[in-house]
Amino acid sequence: MDIDALHSTLLSIAVVSEKLRTAREKFSASTNGDLSLRKLLCEMEEELRVAKATLAGELGFSLCPRCWPPELVTAGRAGRINCPVCGEISYERAA
Repeated sequence: MDIDALHSTLLSIAVVSEKLRTAREKFSASTNGDLSLRKLLCEMEEELRVAKATLAGELGFSLCPRCWPPELVTAGRAGRINCPVCGEISYERAA
């Protein structure tokens, strides 16, 4: 495993945790900041998806090459690779 990639993933998770704390504080202080809170929540979601994809890749899971950030794919009983976001992909296209 690439220790630098795992370290980067842990740092991303730490940053997202800090943003969650900030969002909670903003939400508690005022409900007028809906747009800035929404933007912050979108950024956190994106960072968590990137962290998940990075960690999954390092652990050897298959990722969808069509999505960004890459999503985890699963194999059905018939052997077809399925992406929960963009639909089915073939084995040749799975990363």
